[in-house]
This record gives sequence, structure tokens and C-alpha cells, in this order.
Amino acid sequence: MENYMIRSFIYKFTIFSCICGLSFSQTSRTFDDNLYGSFSFLIAKPQGDFSSHVTNNGYGIDIDGGYRFGRSPFAIGLNFAFATYGKLERKIPFSYFSDMVKLTETTESKIMMINPYLKTSLHLTTNVNIYIKAFGGYQFLNTSTTLKNDDQVEPDRGDDTDKPYIAKSDVFKDGAFNYGYGVGMRFPIPFISGKGKKPVISIECKWSSGGEAEYLNAGKEGSIVFSDPANGPVTTSYFPEKSKTDLFNISIGVGI
Repeated sequence: MENYMIRSFIYKFTIFSCICGLSFSQTSRTFDDNLYGSFSFLIAKPQGDFSSHVTNNGYGIDIDGGYRFGRSPFAIGLNFAFATYGKLERKIPFSYFSDMVKLTETTESKIMMINPYLKTSLHLTTNVNIYIKAFGGYQFLNTSTTLKNDDQVEPDRGDDTDKPYIAKSDVFKDGAFNYGYGVGMRFPIPFISGKGKKPVISIECKWSSGGEAEYLNAGKEGSIVFSDPANGPVTTSYFPEKSKTDLFNISIGVGI
């Protein structure tokens, strides 16, 4: 799972960086200096009681954008992020009468965060600044299951007409309010020249206090239990956890 998320981020990060480089190298267009945004790789580390039930880190994507108030150090913005913190995968026979063809059943547990925020920045130089932000919002915890064939699991093997999955179902979901603060730094990407705004590297750490929620961790043994097929049609039992959902998030990416 971690390797897949990292490969996916590198692919998207490269495309976004190229677009930024091409866009900002053009001097014929002007951009509002008060607008900013970033696209980052996210590491979400559970804290407190949450870490007792989710012992591994979550990996995902962080999208951030906002507006600065003129020459003042203050800005408002909106942050959207999601991370996968649990995964369970198994092969099941396509037919009850033969196991020659198998399907892949994948269950993933994810957390999604939507956080408006207020930010204040300190410019160390013209192009380098550090900042602190205060945020509050809501986070969703969702566990879903998808059923795929081999071509859908490995898209390069199939054609473009394949649907992303055969079937999908949400098996457990809940949510909670959250609030917290973050600190970060933005500085120019080396070797990119041109006039006007230039793409920057963005590094940010956030401490989030999340409310109590009930959730599944698909990657934890015993959270999802299947009955013995020898006893008849398989039934699934869920054993959710309940706790506060505190997080420490690290985001590293590129922005404007």
C-alpha cells in the first residue's frame, strides 16, 4: 500500500510541477499575488487513544489554497486532505464450483479532512517565509470494499474501457469535528527561472485534535472477521473501535 501511494504521489507531483514550471515561465500572463496553493504528499500519524487502535501511519494527499489580505501577514484558506490508514486484501474464487479464476477483494480504511483556516506569515526574505495557522473543521472516517479482476488491479494489463472495479460498497463510516494548529515553510524551487510568481516547495506540520468517532481499521487483525466457507455462504463480522481521533500530519509538496 505504501509503495502504491508513493508512486501515485510522485506521478501526480511531477505533472503538477511541470504545469507550474510552464505556467510561471510565461511572462504574458499575470497572476494575483494574493492567491496561493499547494499540492503535497501527506503522512498522517495517529496520536493518543487513536494510536492505540491505528498503530501505522496513514499516507495520502494534501491540497491547500487561500487568499492573502494585501500586504498584511494574514491569510484565510481551505485545506482538503485524505489518507489511507488500513488495508485488507484477499483473493476469492469467481465461481463456487472452481477456483481457477479469482477476484481481488480490497477493503481500505481512510480518513478525509476539510479544514478552513486563518494563517499569519513571516517573510525571512523576499521569497522565503514561515507561517503558523489555526484551523477547525470536520473529518470523515470511512471503510469501503471493492471487488476487482486482474486487469482492474493492474490497469496496464487491460484496455482503457475497463471500469475501475466490478463492485464497491461502504461498510462503515463516521465522522467528528477537529481543530488545531500548524507551522510551515515555503521557499522557491531551485533552478526555475522567470519573472513573476514562481513555484515553491511547501513543508508543513499540523497537530489536530479530533472528536470521538467510531471506525474500522481494515489493517488490524480481528477488525474484520469472515466465517468459514465450509459452513456455508461467507458472512462478515465487524468489530469497530471508538476513540478520539487526534493526528500529527506532515505535508511535503509543491505550490504557488
